[in-house]
Amino acid sequence: MIITEKDSWLGMIFALHGTSWNRIWPRITFVTLFAVVVTVIAYKYPENAYSLTMAPFTVIGLALAIFLGFRNNASYDRYWEGRKLWGRMVNVCRTFTMQINTLIDDANPETGQATSAEAIRLRREMVLLIIAYINALRHRLRDTDAAEEMRERLPHDPELANYLAQDNIPAAIADRLSRCINQAWRIGALDTYHVPLLHNCLTEMLAIQGGCERIKSTPIPFTYSVLTHRTVLLYCLALPCGLHDTAKLLTPVVVCLVAYAFLGLDAVGDEIEQPFSTDDNDLPLLFLTRMIEINVRQLSGHAPEEIPPPIKAVDHLLI
Repeated sequence: MIITEKDSWLGMIFALHGTSWNRIWPRITFVTLFAVVVTVIAYKYPENAYSLTMAPFTVIGLALAIFLGFRNNASYDRYWEGRKLWGRMVNVCRTFTMQINTLIDDANPETGQATSAEAIRLRREMVLLIIAYINALRHRLRDTDAAEEMRERLPHDPELANYLAQDNIPAAIADRLSRCINQAWRIGALDTYHVPLLHNCLTEMLAIQGGCERIKSTPIPFTYSVLTHRTVLLYCLALPCGLHDTAKLLTPVVVCLVAYAFLGLDAVGDEIEQPFSTDDNDLPLLFLTRMIEINVRQLSGHAPEEIPPPIKAVDHLLI
């Protein structure tokens, strides 16, 4: 995600980093060179030049602009839904941690027998599992290997090999969290009436994971994207035939400007369609997971040396 202050109008005009320019400049160059060829033919060999009126381009251009706007709205809906899901994840992790810290007591509520050592161990284990869960989910959404980070997060967990052997590592960690809740209840450190509260938080985390997986695994239909790309390209290639009679030698310039608008909109829709990827304008999942980890560790009273530093933007980019 690009983080920058929008206080400089000229800075926004001439910005390149984080824009679609890197994606579209080869396409714009191709379309512009094609327009140069058409313009040269029209002037060198006017008898072989083929001219069109601007009427069809006006109608098609309006329809194409609406079509691109609709597709970009669909892409942005996916992006915004992903951000809302991760916003919920932040809140649920904080709530879950506070409930673990307050509801898993140091003494059996029925017998008064102290179970502090086991309760403290369970609380710490569950907090570390929450941290491991969100980081494993980040790796799953970005199709990266979580093994190394899981070994760093859970070096003493006897079930680590079991987590890594499963296809869905976050779900395996969530299963372990569920068993930890039941274990706290069995030793008397968790009241029966409080068990559903902790399970509700865990259920909400899995529901958020399911929502993120749905966005990732269900892109905008392929035929829809292909139709958009083809229509934009054909429109830009045909445009010089309708312009060279009126724009004359400025035809390539006009085509370049129109191509920048349409190809740019097309590229923006592609970039934000998958919000969990690592493009410049995608969601900063590493920043969000680190923020959750810091909050969870601080709420649990971890030592300062156990709390990692926050992720900061590098060249206005958060990942």
